[in-house]
Amino acid sequence: MLLEKVYTMMLAKNAKIVSFTAPPASGKTHVIALCASDLRDRGISTCIVAPCSEVKCDFTAELEEVYSNASTMLPVYTTGAYRKIKYRFDFVFVDEAHNLRSAIELDRDVVKSIHLERGDPLFDYVRRGFEKTGRYTTKELSMEQASDILRRIQNIEYRKEAGYLLRSLSQWRSFGTIFDDACDLKFLSADPQKRSLMPNGRLFLFSATSLSKDELEFYCGIPKTSVRTVRMATKGFAPKNNISYYAVKCKSDIEKKKFIISILRTFKTPTLILLNNNTACLEWKKDLAETLEHRVVAINSGLDYETRLRIYKQFVRRPDQVLLTSSSAFWEGITIKNLKLLIIPNMPFPQPTLLDIAKRRHTEYREIARRRLVQGIGRIGRVPGEKGFCLLLFSPPKVNHSFTVKSKNQVEVSISGRGLFGPTS
Repeated sequence: MLLEKVYTMMLAKNAKIVSFTAPPASGKTHVIALCASDLRDRGISTCIVAPCSEVKCDFTAELEEVYSNASTMLPVYTTGAYRKIKYRFDFVFVDEAHNLRSAIELDRDVVKSIHLERGDPLFDYVRRGFEKTGRYTTKELSMEQASDILRRIQNIEYRKEAGYLLRSLSQWRSFGTIFDDACDLKFLSADPQKRSLMPNGRLFLFSATSLSKDELEFYCGIPKTSVRTVRMATKGFAPKNNISYYAVKCKSDIEKKKFIISILRTFKTPTLILLNNNTACLEWKKDLAETLEHRVVAINSGLDYETRLRIYKQFVRRPDQVLLTSSSAFWEGITIKNLKLLIIPNMPFPQPTLLDIAKRRHTEYREIARRRLVQGIGRIGRVPGEKGFCLLLFSPPKVNHSFTVKSKNQVEVSISGRGLFGPTS
């Protein structure tokens, strides 16, 4: 069905920009590889854009399965690499397009970031300029405010960055976010061409939870009136028949860790635990490793590709390994073969986006959190026939009708009864 819809849009001359929404594991990778290879075989300048190096590798493997003379030559780029050469192509397929927002926000050519924490003399000064509005306090800074803050920065880590921004401040929009005991200052290039993803020809975007037209315009320079939307899925979560979905109510992180340890001490199975942030990832690894020892590995934020790949290979090499991650590279878009158990301890709580701050939205960002949760749940059961369990240790909004609420003992009995896992201890 997805292939048919994509082919129809390829033939439609007025479909310059098309956004396809389809569930996780619906065959998007295969469809993209097939269509892109076909266009390349016909002499049309074509490329594929992936959100990260891991997904890029998945496409390389998929292209080898597509019987096309040009498939081995078809270029696959990460978002940042593509943006610099976008005008070379007449047809571009972007996978995991919901990642475009974060890809732009993490691109240091487009967004400069300065992180402050309580104890830094500048932290209290910056905090005084913000009015408390909720969990996150956000504000777009005037040029005078931004200039004053940058002139006060003495931190060696940011001194060079601050000097560069001061010399070109009219070319940037300045934003601030205060949360808990930290502050993020972000400077967004005011030139929309620097973050534009528009190729010379046509752009096809694929995602399980697509960005809104406002987001595509703000982050990617894509006019709202130019986007055609094709939905193959609802915004909600589409459960898979090969996965059992359970929600277990736990009162605290301590209780959640004890429950997870109890399960993993009994059942030796490949397990993925998705956490909210880098700090939580490192903390949970330390606590779980005290009992599970060498079975626990973590891919935390900020690691280079070679390090992530080495840790990931360590994870897949043994059938009893437990992978903890807060990295979007493994939260979204990655297929982990033989994954039997997925655990998400807490509801995602992404920080406000630059678009939210620019539009002065003071929300709880529930929609972004829901999208991220749907993507996280979609990590398991991606290969038809591979049975497994998805456990949420909280009551999720809008997807809880797909989950059966069980006690901890009932979950352990259910897992044991399915007989999916290896030897128990």
